[in-house]
Amino acid sequence: MTVNDPGPISAATPAIDIARLVGGTDPIVVRAGDSLHQLAERAVMNPACRVLSVVDDEERLIGLIRVTDLLEDIFLKVVPEESLGTIEDVDDALRYAGHIGARTAADIMQEPVSVMDTDTLRTIFHRLRHAGVNGLPVTDGDRRVVAYVDQLELMMAWIASTGREVLLQPHVEPPA
Repeated sequence: MTVNDPGPISAATPAIDIARLVGGTDPIVVRAGDSLHQLAERAVMNPACRVLSVVDDEERLIGLIRVTDLLEDIFLKVVPEESLGTIEDVDDALRYAGHIGARTAADIMQEPVSVMDTDTLRTIFHRLRHAGVNGLPVTDGDRRVVAYVDQLELMMAWIASTGREVLLQPHVEPPA
């Protein structure tokens, strides 16, 4: 299946079925001790996945890393002078200091956010919006990452499955 022909997707379709229907992106799963260099290599190998899932030794989700956050941390280390000009107060300076010391996934990960494999499209959209990320891992009942849903892929698949593509087309005035 492709995003152009995702099959039936409704507000009640479970996340695991959506991930299969969209046919899309594999999750990027990393460990807390992985270096920023290892994270970047993994992200480059799978550029469609915009969120890295950090797991523990039992493969359970313990954190997320947005690719944009990873890029900022790497950029800060490679070209620090570009970031120094953006420091305006003590809070900015403390954030900068924290990023300079970051060396592993654990140093830059945020709290885990995911959708369960049984959660519906409605829940997925809600969680994506409130988490402020472009994609989320799909987890099973043991919090193990089983898939990934991307916000844009998901939206385009839903639009295609509901026949609402016309809403994305330019408005054309009928001839007079």
